[in-house]
Amino acid sequence: MAGSSILTNRTLEWVQEKGLCSEPTLTALTAQGYKQLTAIQLLAIPELLAKKDTFLHARTGSGKTLGFLLPALERLRAMGFKKSHGVGALVISPTRELALQIAQVLKPLAEAHDFSSLTLIGGKKLKEEEKKDGCMIMVGTPGRLTEILTAPEPEFRVTKLKILILDEADKLFDDSMHTEYLRMICKCLPLEKMQKVLVSATVNQKCLKLAKQILKTEFSYITSEKKVSPTTKQIKQSYLLVSTTERVPMLVTVLRTLKKKKAIVFFNSCHSVKFHHEVLKHFGLPVLYCVGQEKQSQRSNMYTKFVEMERGILLTTGMAERGWDIPGVQWIVQYDPPHKPEDYIHRIGRTGRGEGQTGQALLFLRPEEEKFIAVLKGMKVEIDQLEFQGDFNDIQEQLFSLVSDGLDIRQSAKMAYKKFVRAYQCHKLKKIFNIQTLDLNQVCRAFGFTKPPLELGKLT
Repeated sequence: MAGSSILTNRTLEWVQEKGLCSEPTLTALTAQGYKQLTAIQLLAIPELLAKKDTFLHARTGSGKTLGFLLPALERLRAMGFKKSHGVGALVISPTRELALQIAQVLKPLAEAHDFSSLTLIGGKKLKEEEKKDGCMIMVGTPGRLTEILTAPEPEFRVTKLKILILDEADKLFDDSMHTEYLRMICKCLPLEKMQKVLVSATVNQKCLKLAKQILKTEFSYITSEKKVSPTTKQIKQSYLLVSTTERVPMLVTVLRTLKKKKAIVFFNSCHSVKFHHEVLKHFGLPVLYCVGQEKQSQRSNMYTKFVEMERGILLTTGMAERGWDIPGVQWIVQYDPPHKPEDYIHRIGRTGRGEGQTGQALLFLRPEEEKFIAVLKGMKVEIDQLEFQGDFNDIQEQLFSLVSDGLDIRQSAKMAYKKFVRAYQCHKLKKIFNIQTLDLNQVCRAFGFTKPPLELGKLT
């Protein structure tokens, strides 16, 4: 459910009266507790039912998923699309977890219409019965879909596809590999005969340019964002200026205050996540982690476990920036800086989700990086500085001992240290997150070393 600030007074009954949804859809939505449309749903549903190629733009947690799924289902129903026709609607997501989340929203709606659906993601084998049964609505990630749809003898027919939806479109087009997969997938599709829909909470010109080029169409643009700020007032945003040498002690101190909360902490590499997971466990914090390098079964287990938890701290990477709708998340901590300003918006969108829900977001910055706040405020983000004074010596000494005494964690620390430095080398805002301002003698202390590990070789 979306936040109350973006709900309209249009009820589901009104939607049906206007001919925008059928009885099966109304029944399925009512059973799940839906009562009103959000602003983006009110704008999107009639537009997409009119078969227009459309870019849907709305902030995180605003109900975009239902906004594109409902009209897709209604269109297939209205045209009498059958399983024998092959795949009628295809939804592409940049991450496995988001694909599974979309599939979860889709399932009861598809079943209400007796439509078959299938989720195709990496690490998940295609069952024989799935090949045999086929599907009318397919959800998947770019790599896995490319593998399945471009096979010499594909298991599923997409020659009569009616609707293509790219969720988190800017993320898809910002990744060169994903973009190449999309080109390959589109060669299998009847581009001129199908509706194309792009969806995202942020918009950039690169995304629009590539979308027009690959999908060969112009898009009408719909946004529910009449307010200037890209973030909701339901989320209180703050930042801390932390010296490089005090980063881990400050993180431990902050997370100790959140032990009874449900929080997500963002890092910029899988190695950093795994290293800090071991460190934070040492300090008795209730942490678990989910990263892209893990097997799909491990990722799914950790994701499901965190969804079901009432309290706990999840350590993760940019894979969780987009679309994750995990109930009850109260805090977002960005320990490593986002790669670009738009990522900041998506990260904090993991909290304050749900009608009447609020959240808090905390950003760690080095003093040399405070100019990033001006960038955020230039985007009309409302963020205030927090100040904290404390004695961190005991935590830092424990970190040194932990790394020096353990071979495995020492190796993990070396890789995390290396990835941290390299993240600055490829940062989008190099003038602010300037690698020249990194003192490696200080950086190494944040990873439990008294001096930079020489055996790592050249880092930049």
